[in-house]
Amino acid sequence: MMIEEINDRFKRYWKAMSFQLPTPIQERSYQPLLNGEDVVGLSPTGTGKTLAYAIPLLSKLKRNGELQLVIITPSQELGVQVGRVLEEWAGLLDLNSQTLIGGASSKRQIESLKTKPEIVVGTTGRMLELSNQRKLKLHTVKTVVLDEADYLLQREHLDNVREFVKKMPGQRQMAFYSATDSENLRNISRWFNTDPIILDTADASVNQTEHGYVLTDNRKRAEMLRRIGNVKGMKALVFVNAVQELDYLAEKLKFENLNVLMLHSEYGTSQRKHALETFKNDEAVFLLTTDLSARGIDIPDLPYVINYDLPLSKEVYQHRSGRTGRMGKEGRVLSLANERGIREVKKLIPHPSELTEWFIYGGQLVDQLPEVEVETVKAPPKKVVRSKEKPEAKPTSKPKKKKRNKSQKNKGARRKTKD
Repeated sequence: MMIEEINDRFKRYWKAMSFQLPTPIQERSYQPLLNGEDVVGLSPTGTGKTLAYAIPLLSKLKRNGELQLVIITPSQELGVQVGRVLEEWAGLLDLNSQTLIGGASSKRQIESLKTKPEIVVGTTGRMLELSNQRKLKLHTVKTVVLDEADYLLQREHLDNVREFVKKMPGQRQMAFYSATDSENLRNISRWFNTDPIILDTADASVNQTEHGYVLTDNRKRAEMLRRIGNVKGMKALVFVNAVQELDYLAEKLKFENLNVLMLHSEYGTSQRKHALETFKNDEAVFLLTTDLSARGIDIPDLPYVINYDLPLSKEVYQHRSGRTGRMGKEGRVLSLANERGIREVKKLIPHPSELTEWFIYGGQLVDQLPEVEVETVKAPPKKVVRSKEKPEAKPTSKPKKKKRNKSQKNKGARRKTKD
């Protein structure tokens, strides 16, 4: 097993960090990378891919002040995260690691390179810029790693990556790590002079992430998000598809007195770092972000990921959901969807039959609404209202007059009396 073969300093630190057994991608990566083989490592987000390549590759490095290991990341956030991990573990072997990302001071980075690091972690654009200025010398590089390789091999990034890699020696070791498979990864030999072994551990990884939805009309998603934000203990990374929607949503939620933050593509490095640290310290309910800004960020023990906008592909859904339920821990992904959207979500999740509907009830998220007993009450008999007034007497018909002759009529004549 890997844990029995690693460097003693690594072994002690592994135990001190209370890590459990290595994950499948860590176990399967160790020996091939140690032997200098080229590999493609496929494993879900949150399964420890960084340590999967870091531990064996660091074990081979020499403390000689020559750059030997380069790790390319697609975003500043992932660069900072990976750089922190590499610096932490490299320090155990007295190795020097530097992080070179865009958005930071290039002058300071040039100064840091004068310390002659054995490891460099960074974004393609900044490292290519420094190498063109001959401040970053690559002729001694032994191994290059592409982290989030599926993204780095997309058309808009591939040319810069290839240009940068060509500056390194032709006989170098290459490793490509990704949470999702792609055609470019399976045909990597088309882009680089390599024929790697493929380590696909997607099915072997333990994932306890639940997938669900909250039935919501598109026009009422902001209101539903506000209600979810008021659930006790709520903490979620909320994904939207457009930066304009991000600004609108943040303003609306803040107006409703919800403490929310943004991870904005227009933010500088210090603003992004502040937003992440504030959110990690539980000082906000939601961190609103887009897919590009959130790629590769690590938020320990994040309980929820919320899709305000549904992702445009299965790969994007996997990257979003990978922000929660990391390293075998429990997590939950909620999508705000209407009837049509529910059908789309079922196409995106790993097991459509396990999609659960959630409701807001009593200020809590529940997967079942309580049954309400309806009592059948008999209607009371109708009361007949009788009037206390006596009914009016019916008018009697007048008696008919007898028909008499004129001579028979009584004219009221008086009887004559004698004098």
